[in-house]
Amino acid sequence: MGVRSWLARRAVRAARVLVVECPGSWEVRVAVERAVRDRGWRLALSPASADVLVVTGRADGEMAEIVERHWDAMPGPRARGRAESAAAVADVLDAAAVDLLDDGTQRMDADGRSGSASGDPARADDSTSHGEMDHGGMDHGEMDHGEMDMAPDGIPLAGASEHDRDGLEMDELPLRLGPVLPAWPAGLVLDLVLHGDLVVAATGSFVPVGAPAEVGAALVGARRCDDLAAMLDLAGWADGAARARRARDAALDGRDEVAVTVLSALRRRIESSRTLRWSLAGAGHVTAESAPGFHVPEWLVGDCHDRLLVLADRARAATSGEGADVSSAELVGPETVAALVTGLDVGEARLVVASLGATAVREVVDV
Repeated sequence: MGVRSWLARRAVRAARVLVVECPGSWEVRVAVERAVRDRGWRLALSPASADVLVVTGRADGEMAEIVERHWDAMPGPRARGRAESAAAVADVLDAAAVDLLDDGTQRMDADGRSGSASGDPARADDSTSHGEMDHGGMDHGEMDHGEMDMAPDGIPLAGASEHDRDGLEMDELPLRLGPVLPAWPAGLVLDLVLHGDLVVAATGSFVPVGAPAEVGAALVGARRCDDLAAMLDLAGWADGAARARRARDAALDGRDEVAVTVLSALRRRIESSRTLRWSLAGAGHVTAESAPGFHVPEWLVGDCHDRLLVLADRARAATSGEGADVSSAELVGPETVAALVTGLDVGEARLVVASLGATAVREVVDV
């Protein structure tokens, strides 16, 4: 009893919150992030490090299954909640704190978890399969092996292709990225086929959520700041990402002049940073012919460092009152994204997706 209560109090004082952003709930997700920071809590990057699971928006169908998988992977003491509006966030986090401290609630949760694990052998087996395993937020999706040759132990072998680096046969492994990952467009799914760490085939889609939500003009500046923060986070510059989020929050609060000042200084630091240039220059280089059969917008041409500067320029322009909309020429569909990451290693593919900006990645019919 004493140890359990101590763990619960510790969890509440320094709670780590895992946010599952359902498509169309960007504003709610940002409200959760701000509330978490104001409470002195922290954001979790994976279920294994989380105390609280907060779902933003409505999780139906496939998203509901993903939420349950994330919940099942969280250790106790744990709590969960769902916020469908920014106004509901404070109450959701308050209720989660109460649940973390409630010994009865945690006992029932622990008993239910042990009962389901012991009573459902198939579920226990699933925990070690590639279909259910969580690798830092990356789920290995189930894929049909089709006509691929199989090695004696059942592992499919990749045939020789133009992507092979050394001409040797390698295991062909499926990997699903999304729809829930840090610095990732909400709802985007990339089903990859890997030779080692090299993406040799990819398909892209969004989890079904109905018609895509329009980006309101009042939020464009803040969303572009958020895109910039995500790219800087993935590039490893936490301080720069924090500055971009400060600009985002200022834009949301109507303090556009503050956002512009922060972004102007940040843009200069990005351009003068030798570390960013060294780590991003040449990575994910895109040409007009990079995605055969798909339209590649002109702004995508270049490498990840070029697109980082585009993200910074767009954020500053939008918060200063210029370009406060998202044009159809900017949009990139999921199959185009899949074509752009084919031929890259997984880490570089993640950088490419972040460099596009979540604001631009959505379902499109014609561009």
